[in-house]
Amino acid sequence: MQMNRRGLLNGVALGLLAGLVPGFSPSLAAALTDSEASAHVQSTIDEVVALVNAPGGGAEKAPRLRDIMERRAAMPEIARFAAGVAWRSMSGEQQTRYVSAFSKFVSAIYAARFQEYSGTASGAELYQIGRVVDAGKKGMLVKSTIARQGEAPVAVDWLVTDSPGRVVIADIVIEGVSMLVTQREEIGGMLESRGGDVERLITDLSA
Repeated sequence: MQMNRRGLLNGVALGLLAGLVPGFSPSLAAALTDSEASAHVQSTIDEVVALVNAPGGGAEKAPRLRDIMERRAAMPEIARFAAGVAWRSMSGEQQTRYVSAFSKFVSAIYAARFQEYSGTASGAELYQIGRVVDAGKKGMLVKSTIARQGEAPVAVDWLVTDSPGRVVIADIVIEGVSMLVTQREEIGGMLESRGGDVERLITDLSA
């Protein structure tokens, strides 16, 4: 996938998130300051790094990572975005179970990925917070890098908004690849392979 296409997908994702997902109101997002956004990202990184460097494996840490994600990220809105048009076909009860299953599924994936960094560095050495870019109606984009020994730094951008009524992370873009877009593509593929069966999707996400 080329970087220009990644950038286009990221723009589409952020536009859809700001304009189509309930709870992301442009008028509220404008109240967020760059210092608030930066502080939220820094404290989130501190929690994640502490978890990564704690004893135990990825599976063991997944529930704790899920707690961090549900407190610090806009998980209900991200889950809805990932479901795409299938969200509208779900009953209220299915939507609730789907959001819970999605949170469990994503936290397990990222716990395994983060485990690759276990014991490698402190938060200050691993992540460096950079400048904050005003993303307009979408919120604030906090730039950061991950320093990996013997490798080039990895660029990580955090989209932060206060549109749901609290400061949350709405997207993470790693080297041009949006978490929102990635999860929407993955959930869409899972639904397609299951013939659009939402119940099967929820069951498998919960497994």
